[in-house]
Amino acid sequence: MILNSAPATYASVNGDLVYVAYDANAIDVTKLNYKYVGELFIGGVKVFTSKVFPRPDNARGIFNFGAIIREYVAAKLSPASGIKAQELGQGSFCIDVVLKLREEYNGAISAVVLTDSTRTFTNQYDSVLLLNKPQSNRPLVINLFFTNNKYYLPYFATTTTPFNVVIAGNTKIVTPAVANSIQLLNISPGAINNDYPGSITSASTSYTVLLGGVTYTVNLICEPIYTNSTLHFLNKFGGFESMCFSKVSRESKELERKEWQQPEYRVNSAGIMTLEENGILHEQSSTFAVKSKKKLSISTDLLSDAEYTWLAELVASPLVYLDGLFVTPVKITNSNYEVKKYINDKLTNLMLDIEFGTVTKSQFR
Repeated sequence: MILNSAPATYASVNGDLVYVAYDANAIDVTKLNYKYVGELFIGGVKVFTSKVFPRPDNARGIFNFGAIIREYVAAKLSPASGIKAQELGQGSFCIDVVLKLREEYNGAISAVVLTDSTRTFTNQYDSVLLLNKPQSNRPLVINLFFTNNKYYLPYFATTTTPFNVVIAGNTKIVTPAVANSIQLLNISPGAINNDYPGSITSASTSYTVLLGGVTYTVNLICEPIYTNSTLHFLNKFGGFESMCFSKVSRESKELERKEWQQPEYRVNSAGIMTLEENGILHEQSSTFAVKSKKKLSISTDLLSDAEYTWLAELVASPLVYLDGLFVTPVKITNSNYEVKKYINDKLTNLMLDIEFGTVTKSQFR
């Protein structure tokens, strides 16, 4: 048995992952009810078995394991303090998969006839991973505030070889624990001063971040008049990065009430009908439960064309977190996104509506 084709290394778990197998037994008329049997192994454990008949036109067995494999990859933000904030590896950014093939015919399943090599699939979409490079489409100039403590930039490391992050004049050596991992780097002033105290002060105007041959310039701008809302989001490469929303924000609450209707009178134990008690009219339409959901409208500063293009990834992201006293999962409720251009719209800002997942319930009656 041979594999005519298999998914490429670093193919996306968010697309089709197709294996095509061929064996001459598939066209042997003495091999009744012939099927290709594909067994999928993750972490040395068989997680799925699929049986397919040969295609009538070419006798190939075609397996698409995309929907199965992506169930074993789930990113989650849980950063630590300092410049190296988090490492996303097996199960959170990538997954190693082995396919073993058997045959079934004449009512019996054979021993394994082919074991494929280990293949690594990753959690990007609509993009090609940049090997040993920052995994971001963001512009190379970043505006931050001195008070920022969390601001993430992802880097894809294909090996466990240490690499350097030259940040604000300091060389941070980062050693990946596993190969094929996303290294989540915190490039905020707070993280830099955590690892290198006093490197950045309130009098600093800018610093650079050199990572994988790419240089980012971070401009420290005046502290915002409004509350700064920093969003961390899973980008199209499968890593987390950040954006500040430092202009006007407005909080609102969506309420849902449950009610029941009663007569305007009450009849007490003595059979007396009353319309009031102690000067207070009896309730007719009574509320017995109220649920409230918090919402927030936030705005960025004025954006460039490149920032508008990049932030489409934020609006499309399935994982977004709002930074504050706690890092809170939120949901962007905007259903449309317009990539604005200076030539058409001049300088404009981006306004987003976000919704918190928690629901508060008032007193029950």
